[in-house]
Amino acid sequence: MQKLESMRNLFPVTDQEFISPVGNSRRIIYLDHGASTHPPSNILDFYRDFLQHYYANIHRGNHYLSQKASELFDSVTDTILRFIGGEHDRNQVIFTLNTTTAIDIASYIMQDVEGATLVTEMEHHSNDLPHRRRGEVVKVLVDSDGKLDYNDLQKKIKSHRVKLVAVTGASNVTGYLPDIHAIARLAHEHGAKILVDGAQLLAHKKVDIKSCDNDEHIDFFAAAGHKAYAPFGAAFLVAPRKTCDATTPYIPGGGTVQFVTNNNVIWAEGQDRHLAGTPNIPGVVAFGKTLEWLDEIGMDWIREHELGLLRMTKERLENIPGVKMLGNIPPDERLAVLSFNIDGYFDEGVSSLLNDTYGIATRNGCFCAHPYVSKLLDCDNPEVVLQAILENPDAPKPGAVRATIGIFNNESDMHALINAVGELATHPEFAKQIGDASGAQCTDFA
Repeated sequence: MQKLESMRNLFPVTDQEFISPVGNSRRIIYLDHGASTHPPSNILDFYRDFLQHYYANIHRGNHYLSQKASELFDSVTDTILRFIGGEHDRNQVIFTLNTTTAIDIASYIMQDVEGATLVTEMEHHSNDLPHRRRGEVVKVLVDSDGKLDYNDLQKKIKSHRVKLVAVTGASNVTGYLPDIHAIARLAHEHGAKILVDGAQLLAHKKVDIKSCDNDEHIDFFAAAGHKAYAPFGAAFLVAPRKTCDATTPYIPGGGTVQFVTNNNVIWAEGQDRHLAGTPNIPGVVAFGKTLEWLDEIGMDWIREHELGLLRMTKERLENIPGVKMLGNIPPDERLAVLSFNIDGYFDEGVSSLLNDTYGIATRNGCFCAHPYVSKLLDCDNPEVVLQAILENPDAPKPGAVRATIGIFNNESDMHALINAVGELATHPEFAKQIGDASGAQCTDFA
């Protein structure tokens, strides 16, 4: 308890208040970590110090500031590889602005390899749409509980020539944790590589991509700092070093070359090959410092803390009449992600009421995972929804409310959510006050 309280003191948001639209002062109860996590004050101090004392471009100057900035920036590669169990001589770290770009680079690197990409139905759009524009994509099904259908995965990897299996490390909708190492072993047995979207996973559970000699190693791993208690604008892709050096730069330009003439170019090797222009240097440096801080806290402690809050909250919410949870996944097989609906309410109305009346910050909608959410909401024909939206852009979309637990949340935060949801569920007249009583489920479009 003392460790948690000292940690909460590092996050200014835990004491922040705002004036709600109904005119009352509310303390913010932040349960939107799945979208972005707040940086703690020690990381913000480090970030500010870098901007004040070491602001300079990297790899292009022999003066003190450039040398110091380069040293701090380059050290983050080692920090990342230590944090996720990578190998410096065989893994390459490519810095990007966000996970979406990191995944797009992986898709680009693999685009000329013959074969299809397997993409699961639970993926965030960022681990689906980039692959669609670069070749054949085959969808792997999820079951009615929201879990990956491993039988379907085995069937499709055997019946197609597959070059890449793209899978989330943890669902941003249900928190479901697929067995990425079992999937990696299956992919490698069939001559394919695996790409893991680690955006949700990195800050909540220990990651080990394993040695490249291990049949269960992860070939590509992507994640971002803004979901791991670092400032916005810094992310990374870990990829096979040889594969990266065998591919022309993702964006040719400054820093990606050794020498250029009017007719020819010698591309850079290593990290610079895919690092065009000036990166978010302070963001990357702060990201590295944040991973060191998480390592000091202990990923096992973080996992157990969040899992304890999840178990209690999930059980209580499931016992509230009218509350429907998305997915049927035991706590030990998921991160602390809770997506739900309340009978009689549209998801946008619930999220607004939680904010305006109770000060609770949640997310609502389809969470950039429309096929997965549609399936969990029993949408038999999501194309009907698509057609309705084509005919009327303002047509209501099906969705859910999502509460995601982070490192500084405590039992008081979770009890506030439970009590608020219980009050909304037992007072459906609240929905009428915001003109939202009918809700919008997939059946409305049938």
